[in-house]
Parts: sequence; structure tokens; C-alpha cells
Amino acid sequence: MSQPSKQQQLSNEIVNTLRTSQQQLVTVKAQIQQLERQDRIAQLTKQELNSYDNKNVWRSCGRAFVLQKKESYIEDLSKDESTVKEQIKALNIKKDYLETTIEKSVDGLKKLTAAS
Repeated sequence: MSQPSKQQQLSNEIVNTLRTSQQQLVTVKAQIQQLERQDRIAQLTKQELNSYDNKNVWRSCGRAFVLQKKESYIEDLSKDESTVKEQIKALNIKKDYLETTIEKSVDGLKKLTAAS
């Protein structure tokens, strides 16, 4: 059996990189959508809580509910929102990197096939 040529090896390596990057990109996009959903839920919950006159609210904790100060709950939601926004920012950076990697891989494959 003959050894694959260097060009074939390079082509296989680029294709593997392309596939991996595409899979990671799909995952990152799904994570971003999930985090955006969480952020929106936190925003809506804060708006709803601010519309209430009560000083205390019941917060879900697994199967139980815990009585908590409304301000404390709103603070927790704000912290969660900021954490989610940081995570979205990091994932967008990763998404841009993966998109660039995919573009460069496609360009590399085009050049490789044009050279042969």
C-alpha cells in the first residue's frame, strides 16, 4: 500500500480542522442562545418583582420555596445577569475565532486543490 502524499496529508489535516471547528461553532452558538434566554428570563423576573409592592417574595429552591427579601432576590438576579453577559462576551469571542478558522481552512483547501 502506498503512503499518502504530503498534499493528501495536508488536505486531510485541513479537513479535520474544518470539521472540528464547525462542530465547536454549532456548540458555541447553542450555548450563546441558552445564555441569552437565561438573561432575558432574569430581566423579565426583575421587572415583575419591581412591579410588586411586597417587601418579601417566595423564591423557588428545588421542590421547596424560601421566603426572601425582594431586594436581595433582585440583587442575585443582577449578579446572575452580569455573569451571563460576561459568558456571552467570551463565547462571542470564541465564535469569531472559530468562524475565522473555518474561513482560513476553506481558503487553504481551495488553494490546495487549485495547486494540484
